[in-house]
Amino acid sequence: MGIDNVPRGDEVVTWVDRLTAAVGRRPLGLAIDWSTIESRMGTALPADYKEFCEAFGNGHFSDYLTVYASAGGADSSLADVYEENWQIAEEDGVGRGYYLPYGLFRPNGEVGLLQWGVSEQGDEFAWLADSSVPPESWPVLARDDAQHSRLFEMPMSGFVYRLLADESFEGFGGFGATGQAPYVTPSS
Repeated sequence: MGIDNVPRGDEVVTWVDRLTAAVGRRPLGLAIDWSTIESRMGTALPADYKEFCEAFGNGHFSDYLTVYASAGGADSSLADVYEENWQIAEEDGVGRGYYLPYGLFRPNGEVGLLQWGVSEQGDEFAWLADSSVPPESWPVLARDDAQHSRLFEMPMSGFVYRLLADESFEGFGGFGATGQAPYVTPSS
């Protein structure tokens, strides 16, 4: 993937480390039952996403971005949204068309969208998931409500950090870091 974790001496600073520092929070250290969640979805998930969920749980970032995460245990809004998206696509031909040209991800199938977040403006954030490659190599696809999309060759947590905290990052849909410190509002 294009942008990796950065070594500092003997330690490696991850994108999640950078994001927790940027929002001024300590990682929550949630215990999440990844084997149950991944079994439910039929696929392994990227390690940086798991680290993100364990650090932040459910919440909203800078009144802009919601990442479908987990509050611990086998709870998973990512899996819930994945199932809801498939239900919509299967029940409604117009719904199926919404995910073109990629379609929705199916384990052991074609490349497809696996949505992991949404903005307050309706922008959607997904992995362009491919079960034939390791999940860590899935790029981020950002898409607005008019279905204009842009691919980012970076991990999900790197995208979130850069979108919220890196003023040099172009961002997506007119949103990007503003020079103000990003913040997170936990969901109750």
